[in-house]
Amino acid sequence: MSETSTRYSEGDEVATPDGPGVVAAVLTEDFEFPQGTDDLTSVDASDDQPAYVVALEAVGSAVYRASALEATDLEDGEPEPTDGDALTGVVDEDVDGLDSLPEGWDRDSVLAYWSSIGGSWEECTEDMTDEFGAERAREHCSAMKDEVLRTQRWRNRF
Repeated sequence: MSETSTRYSEGDEVATPDGPGVVAAVLTEDFEFPQGTDDLTSVDASDDQPAYVVALEAVGSAVYRASALEATDLEDGEPEPTDGDALTGVVDEDVDGLDSLPEGWDRDSVLAYWSSIGGSWEECTEDMTDEFGAERAREHCSAMKDEVLRTQRWRNRF
């Protein structure tokens, strides 16, 4: 199967070489992804070869091509890792996004919610505005996406 024939959307649950996760962004233009403490790595992306930012269930996030992903259901047990390679290393920075989440929520809860709303910050804010109001919904969803990606360096990038 060619890379362009397999496309995933934000919120899709996938198996990766680094374990299961949720697609947090589908990028079709070149971008920089956090690596190390202050470093960024350039990632090539286009309509023909999108890059998929995946929030990993175990920890952090990384960028993959479609050929390194496989559709899965996180609730049906632990999917086998795929044979592909990540385009970046896994980023796992010290963020405190969970501090403002509902009591009892953990990473699995965040990823399940993120998947259920289509995996985007915009969908999250739309979903939370009635409950929190517009400004608090933006703050809450930003903290949640920080936790999903395990970095705050996604802001103003994708």
